Parts: sequence; C-alpha cells; structure tokens
Amino acid sequence: MMANATASAKTPHTMKRILFLLAALAASVPLLAQRQALKNIPYIDQRRVHYGFLLGIDVADVIFQHSGANDWTAECTGMNPAFCVGLMGDVALTENLNIRCSPTLHFMSRDVTFRNVTSAEKRIQTLKSNYLSVPFSLKVATHRLNNYRPYMLLGAQMDFDLAHEKEQPIVFQRFDLGLHVALGCDNYLPFFKFCPEVRFNIGLLDMIDHKRKGLKDETLLPYTKALSQARNKSISLLFFFE
Repeated sequence: MMANATASAKTPHTMKRILFLLAALAASVPLLAQRQALKNIPYIDQRRVHYGFLLGIDVADVIFQHSGANDWTAECTGMNPAFCVGLMGDVALTENLNIRCSPTLHFMSRDVTFRNVTSAEKRIQTLKSNYLSVPFSLKVATHRLNNYRPYMLLGAQMDFDLAHEKEQPIVFQRFDLGLHVALGCDNYLPFFKFCPEVRFNIGLLDMIDHKRKGLKDETLLPYTKALSQARNKSISLLFFFE
C-alpha cells in the first residue's frame, strides 16, 4: 500500500513536468518562427523592374544529320567549356510571374571530326563561334521561403554569330533561333540576389551553309555535301547578380 501511494504521488509531479515542457515548447515556437522569418532585402521583389548581370560557363554540342551523298560522316567529338557574360532586365507581371531578357555573349569552341567510312581518312575542324544571344524568358517562381526562392524559366532566343570563317570544311549560318528551359534559385543575400541557374538550349534552324558562296577551295565541298543539316545544342551554368 505504501509503494502504491508513493507511485500515485509521483504521477502528478511527472504530469506537471510534462505539461511544463510542452508549454515551454509551445512558447518557443513563435520565437523560432520569428527567427526563421528574418529576411534579407525583404522588399526587393516589390520592384516592378530591376536589372542585373550574369556570368556563366557553356558546354556546346552539334546534332548532325547525314545526307548519304558520299562516304563522309561528321560528329562533334570535343565539347569545350566556354565562357559567357551578359546583362539582365526583369519585369514583374505578378508576384510569381516575370518576363526576363538577358542578352549574353557566348564564346564557344567545338571540335568536329570527319571520317571517311571507306578509306578511314579523318579530318578535325575546330568550329569557333562568338554568339550574341538575346533570350526572352517567362520566369515562374514559388513563394519566397525565407531567403530562397526556386524558379523555372521557359523561353526562346535569337542567336547571332559574330565569328564567320569561310575557308573551312563546314561553315555555319550567322543566325539561329532556339528554345530554352532552365531551373534556378534566387538566394537573398544582405545586399543583392545571387541566382545560380542551369539552362538547356536547343536550336531550331539548320545551321549548315549549303551554298558556300565565295568558297575558293572546292575540295572542301564534299564535307558540306555529306551533311543534310546541323542543329546547335548546349547546356549553361549561369550565375545572376541582381
């Protein structure tokens, strides 16, 4: 009987301790929530128009289709990392929807290997391109989560090649149209936004210059005739500073 009485006496004290701990935890939740809600540059997204710049790295590829006109085939065997730099302008349509334009200069270099399927002859061309790309994007973002805000981009771009070498096995057209999709995240730092983004680009136009006007070395024509079309493709790692 004495042991039961002692256990009964301890039970109310134990319950009081548990209730006290629960009450302390409940009281601390608002403090924790308040600490989590501390936001850097809290009003930056309320601006309708804002600007920034970007730096990035590109890896470019070419998708070839062969005509079967001769024994030559082509393949992009060297996708060299390249540098890009650009500006950015952003217009807010709603809280989660923006229109963005980010003209960017890309310095690309790709190695194209030509192989003759009958003679095993091989030739390598370094395809250099300095593209001025003008993409227009629709940015769809989530609500801000403390100092982070994931987003997705969908859009199209116009590309202008500023480098044009004529006396090469293949020559690309100067103008291209393409589509892009990207995933990124706004990081709100104390004085600006830092936004890493991964972007995938695909060209829509055939880039091969099939006419080869002004070509002096006609021994280069078989390489061009071996291809029915070529399309640009690339992946970019971009860093926006807004």
